[in-house]
Amino acid sequence: MTVLVTGATGHTGRHVVAGLKAAGVHTRVLVRDETKAPDGVDVVQGDITDPAGAADGVDAVYLLWPFFSADGIEKALEPFRGKKIVYLSAMSAEDGGVWGDVEAAVEKVTGDWTFLRVTGLATNALAWAQDIETGVVRAAYGQAKRSVVHERDVADMAVKALTEDHARQVYLVTGPESVAQADQVRLIGEALGKPVTWEEQPPEEAIAQLSGYLGAEFAAGAVNHWASLVDDPEPVSLDVARVTGHPARPFAEWAREHFS
Repeated sequence: MTVLVTGATGHTGRHVVAGLKAAGVHTRVLVRDETKAPDGVDVVQGDITDPAGAADGVDAVYLLWPFFSADGIEKALEPFRGKKIVYLSAMSAEDGGVWGDVEAAVEKVTGDWTFLRVTGLATNALAWAQDIETGVVRAAYGQAKRSVVHERDVADMAVKALTEDHARQVYLVTGPESVAQADQVRLIGEALGKPVTWEEQPPEEAIAQLSGYLGAEFAAGAVNHWASLVDDPEPVSLDVARVTGHPARPFAEWAREHFS
């Protein structure tokens, strides 16, 4: 079989490529910059919004849709009609939004789909990198408890779904526990060998700060979600262990890999 990986140079995609290669699967990547493409794979330069050339002859695709709107998803999916699609989705897809819209569009073009709904990626903590250098992370809702997942666990799930029969399965992909954001910062500090503390930021200030790159609506939604997690932590799923055969990697392991 031939598998196409979109987002192949990103946080999860590069690990999906590595996993497919290790499994002996013929792999093709769709990248904007050919110079950044991984070695040992077929490379197609292009964009997920118009993937026709990359889709020709593939049996399955690892799909990322890195936009805040599902506009254009029908055109992007048409070349994959009838093929296996493994989509990196989000837990909030059950409530609609862009992730729910993309899932619905995927179901219209194939019956062989798998949705990997993540609560959040541990790599989002890299957004704190500049603050971490100063020893103080200023953000909203430090006691929001998140079950963020290591990108390698997402990739392991994707490789299983791409190479085995996981048709019409929806998996909740999480870390092994819910960890408060302030504790995530503390664990990063431990990985660095220096104290890093949390400074609580007013929600209105956080929304204004995040709006610059998320847009006002997404920024408000994110901050309101964190507020809800103070008393109602993100769920913890065993789907990573069930599908991959190994437990989900803890946040402390992610922190050591990225900051030590």
